[in-house]
Amino acid sequence: MRKNDLLRQSSVPWKTVTRQRAHNQTNPGSEPGETREDGRSLKLAAIDIGSNSIKLAVVDAAASDSFAVLARERDVVRLGHETLRNSHLSPDAIERAANCVKRFRSIAEARGAETIIAIATASVREANNSAEFIKVVEKHTGLRVEVLSGIEEARLIGLAACQGCAPQGVTNINIDIGGGSTEISVFRDGTPLSLFSVKIGAVVLTEKFVLTDPPKSKEMSNLRNEIRAAFERPARELRGMKWQQASGTSGSILAVGATLRSRTSSDTDCKNQPAQPAEEEIALSRLARLNITLASKSAVERRALPGISAQRSEIIVAGGQILEGAMRALGINVLRTCDWALREGVIIDRLRELEAESRPPMPGFGDQKLRGVHAVGRRFGYEEAHSHQVTRLAEKIFDSLAPTENLSRHQRTLLSAAALLHDVGYHIAHESHHKHSLYLIENSELTGFSEPERAVIANIARYHRGPLPKERHAEYAALNTADRETVCRLGAIVRVADALDRSHDSRVSDLRCTREGDFVRIQIRSAVECENELREAERKREMFEEAFHCTLDFSVYQPKAKRARSTHGKA
Repeated sequence: MRKNDLLRQSSVPWKTVTRQRAHNQTNPGSEPGETREDGRSLKLAAIDIGSNSIKLAVVDAAASDSFAVLARERDVVRLGHETLRNSHLSPDAIERAANCVKRFRSIAEARGAETIIAIATASVREANNSAEFIKVVEKHTGLRVEVLSGIEEARLIGLAACQGCAPQGVTNINIDIGGGSTEISVFRDGTPLSLFSVKIGAVVLTEKFVLTDPPKSKEMSNLRNEIRAAFERPARELRGMKWQQASGTSGSILAVGATLRSRTSSDTDCKNQPAQPAEEEIALSRLARLNITLASKSAVERRALPGISAQRSEIIVAGGQILEGAMRALGINVLRTCDWALREGVIIDRLRELEAESRPPMPGFGDQKLRGVHAVGRRFGYEEAHSHQVTRLAEKIFDSLAPTENLSRHQRTLLSAAALLHDVGYHIAHESHHKHSLYLIENSELTGFSEPERAVIANIARYHRGPLPKERHAEYAALNTADRETVCRLGAIVRVADALDRSHDSRVSDLRCTREGDFVRIQIRSAVECENELREAERKREMFEEAFHCTLDFSVYQPKAKRARSTHGKA
């Protein structure tokens, strides 16, 4: 999911809880679950595998809002050339990418990076052999690449632009033009208000429409029509939304900004003017004139313009037109460039996760990452009271077991998400609704969760009822070993929690879960009869007992009777 950076500056102490996810990062020199309390900052690296280039950032972080960049690297690999048109990554493209990622890992480790996160965007996302790409890169580099969904890419870029380029309290809209897609995000104080991913990018549109050099007028007309149609939906859905600032990220937008600045500043002006901010201002009227100029020149002539590299000259016509089309569609007259983008967003997001790990757990309904989960549940008409009750009970069981069973804060979030959505499959049909829940979760945009995380959440929800996990279940079999174990343990907890609300009327007011040797005992508190709940919990305890290697025992405590009754003969 992320990237690498830079030079250490912060004096803010940070108690960091580090953890390791085998499927998407390495953590050299530390053990999974290790707690670091020595006040040292954390060195992180993020590798962004884009359609045109692969980028690296290494940072030394004291907190999610306090880090310094140690190193930045960029290599033009052109992974998206041909790939985005054919939906297939060639062996040569895969080899180039793997070699680049391997080199970037070496740079990151030389800078002392303790965690390296590798993410991929449109070119890998759209490829029909993305699994092969992930496998080859992992074999060559030891890094597991995570493929971001378009919406997750928009969220991470918007997070970076909001934190790096927008004042506090300001609503910022950001446009990012990649090789295979364009992401639009609206953020305020680190919280996404609206996210879009549009399947047009500078590389894919160049290959589709810019066929001559310089392009013909008919090619330009077709290009603009394609762009206009692509932005119809974001423009419609953002109509009426207010923002105080607009920003633009990505190589194409930075190149446009640099070229526009050079066209208004003579050499004398540059020598005499005071220091200027790194951000450039792009006015729509000036952008439109520049685009006319760019379209009239050949690639060689465009290459001679300040701010446009040899590689950028080949795709800048399409990139400039996408930016102009987006600004017109969204009613943006001026935007400022921002050099923070996906790499920084990945780093900020991971640092936030680590900060959350070091805080005491909160109820699932207060977890910011679960806002999108609630939205998905409402979209599919979930039974809100029942879902919240199951989540509350599951979290109580989890929190009781966490110290002895080595359960992490990250797993708690996955548990909460799955518990909230375990019954959304009713939206399709009552019969086999647990399987429908898996399908809906896997194919929904859960903002803040990666594709592998979404697969884990979907499988946890799937096993709240029905047969236990088996190798012949395709979605379960597709998970790696670590994620299968997570599904078995968290699915078992949700399974029991769901049973304890069998009547769907929140009869269980509280519970206490304790482990004593080979026994796990769950004491239920209720002022009313819970025979249905106890009977269902007994029926569903097998998965729990297998996952936690125990005998599960239930008892009920009714305050009026002031006595406990065992319901399990083995106790």
